[in-house]
Amino acid sequence: MTDKHPAPSAPPAGEAPAPFAEQLSAAGVPHALWPMLASHGVGDLVPKLGIVFTRMEVDRVEATMPVTGNTQVVGLLHGGATAALAETLGSFAAALHARGRRNPVGVDLNITHHRGARAGLVTAVCTPLHLGRTSTSHQIAVSDEQGRRIATARITNQLLEPRG
Repeated sequence: MTDKHPAPSAPPAGEAPAPFAEQLSAAGVPHALWPMLASHGVGDLVPKLGIVFTRMEVDRVEATMPVTGNTQVVGLLHGGATAALAETLGSFAAALHARGRRNPVGVDLNITHHRGARAGLVTAVCTPLHLGRTSTSHQIAVSDEQGRRIATARITNQLLEPRG
C-alpha cells in the first residue's frame, strides 16, 4: 500500500468472511459498511478502474484512481474513466445518505474536463449539494497529484423504494 491508500479494513477476528470481502477490502471500503454491500459488493467497474476509497462518510466520499490503465488513445486519462469515477463516488454518497432505506439511481451526470493527466493517481472528492428524501445531488472535484483540478462533475440520484 502507498501512503495514498489506507490499509484495507478486515472483518473482526473470528468473523466469517463476507461475500465480496476481498473486493471490498481491495477497494478500501470500511468494514462497518460491508453489510450494506454484502449482496453485490462494489460492482465490477470499481476494480477494473482501480478505484480505492479513502473516505466514506455521508458528508464526504473520497477515492483515488490510477491514470495508468485508464487512458485514451493519446495517453491522457480517459474522460469516460473520469466520469465513471465521479458517478461511482456520487452513487456511493447517495447510498450512504439513504442508509439502505432507498436505492440510488443516477438520473443526471455532467462533467467538465479542465486539463489532462498522463500519470500518477487522481483523487476525487464528493460533497453533497442536496440531500433529500427522494433525491440527492453531489459535486465531485477530481484533481491530480499536484492538486490541480482535472475535472468537476455533478450528479443527481433518484432514491427509489427497494423492490421487495
